[in-house]
Amino acid sequence: MEATLLVPVVLVLVLAALGALYVAARRAVTIAELDIERGAVRVVRGGIAPPILADLRDVARRPPLDGVRVRILRSSGRAAVELVGDVPAEQAQRIRNVVGRVPLARLVNAPRRR
Repeated sequence: MEATLLVPVVLVLVLAALGALYVAARRAVTIAELDIERGAVRVVRGGIAPPILADLRDVARRPPLDGVRVRILRSSGRAAVELVGDVPAEQAQRIRNVVGRVPLARLVNAPRRR
């Protein structure tokens, strides 16, 4: 009887460990996470250079974005942008342009927020 209970417990522990490993790996490649609410940009995790943040705030204000999460990730030695939420194609491209014009080292060396 004990063996039948042991298998589900081990399975749950393995899945929890894999989930924790996924989250840790995801955070390791994340440069910054930003929330945009009613056109206001807030740094949630990581850090981003103040001039880049100012440019992103300009993009988020016109027209105002709401309920958007921006993740800036390391990808093959470059910065990649993930957008979660409803973002018009033109504004999404402007966000990618702002982040893409900055060398990765400058983004990574910005003050960080945990």
